[in-house]
Amino acid sequence: MIDRFPVAPAMRRARIATTAVFFINGMALALFFSNIALLKELIALSDARLGTALGLQGLGTVIFVVIGSLVATKFGTRATMLFGAVLLALALQAVGFASQYTGFLLAILALGASNSFIDVSMNAHASLVEREYRTEIMPSFHAAYNFGGFAGASLAAQLIRATGGAYSSLTLAGIAMVAVIVLGWVILGNLKPTIAEKSEDRRHTAAVVLRSPAVLILGIFVAMALFVENAMNGWSGVYLKDVVMADPATAATAFAAFQFALAIGRLLGSPAIRRFGAERVVIGGGLIAAAGVLLAVTVVSQPTALIGFAAIGLGLANCTPMFFTRAAAAFPSSPALGIALVNTIGYLGYIGGPLALGLVSESWGLKSAFLLVLVAMMVIAFGCRLVTALKSSAEIAAG
Repeated sequence: MIDRFPVAPAMRRARIATTAVFFINGMALALFFSNIALLKELIALSDARLGTALGLQGLGTVIFVVIGSLVATKFGTRATMLFGAVLLALALQAVGFASQYTGFLLAILALGASNSFIDVSMNAHASLVEREYRTEIMPSFHAAYNFGGFAGASLAAQLIRATGGAYSSLTLAGIAMVAVIVLGWVILGNLKPTIAEKSEDRRHTAAVVLRSPAVLILGIFVAMALFVENAMNGWSGVYLKDVVMADPATAATAFAAFQFALAIGRLLGSPAIRRFGAERVVIGGGLIAAAGVLLAVTVVSQPTALIGFAAIGLGLANCTPMFFTRAAAAFPSSPALGIALVNTIGYLGYIGGPLALGLVSESWGLKSAFLLVLVAMMVIAFGCRLVTALKSSAEIAAG
């Protein structure tokens, strides 16, 4: 991609550093998500119980996401991400050791809570880097997360084949979070936001953001996007195992297909937005994702399921980053808080999605439950003008 404005070398290094953190976080979480179908079998979980557990991950994030934004504002994003990485590494080990449903629930809750510190700080910093670039590059950061997810899912499939268990993947995820983020502390530079901010009065940040209709609008659309993403994260492997009757190692490839398509879509997102506009990108993505759902549930086979999941990933790819950059721009003097407040609303979809899918699957089957993903993508596609009317961080900087 050719940047349209000159960018200082320090900001280019900040972009590389932030991209690395997105990649690492995606890889670690993929090593967990790719083992969900196996964990479901090992702990003997019903669909409803698995949905409850995955919903708790979102609950943990909602509870701590605002705290994470305040920590990032006070201590900087680098310190916040390192703190979150240590907590996440411990939570991943707790998931691996859980042999009873109660312990599994607590470990999943801790996983969501610890990841919230990483999530809000890396997205806030990415929005500040984007502001300096003065063009929408948020999709490229999210692409790095998904390339990490693809790498983690591919590793998980090999580890499952080699060991037949989930703990090796979770151990590797923990090591990745600690070792690589600590390495980033030394080599990749300080990720604390240093970009000059606009002159709004910080004392009224929370009140102004909460009064803004943009927060509610973006929160609803983020809820839809996170519902789809968590549905695919938690249930695509289960679908391949329980509906298509694939083995656990093969089931892990469902997550890999989804993540790879997300990564490719987001890698191409910035030029696509510049050429076609944000609204057309979202509408086209919604239709592609809807077609993917219909393919997966009507033609039951491993190849068609993987193609369908990839189509969902490609369609969803640029929705979440476009929503996040507009959340950061809702109050430019405190992007971390803007993202946190929108995420607080949005994570209702992350919490409720697995619960809804689990309950519908329990009553009518997982194929019927996946039609909820189609509905969510249609809401995003045909209501996107409400979002694209809002300014992004890049547009705020460009005036």
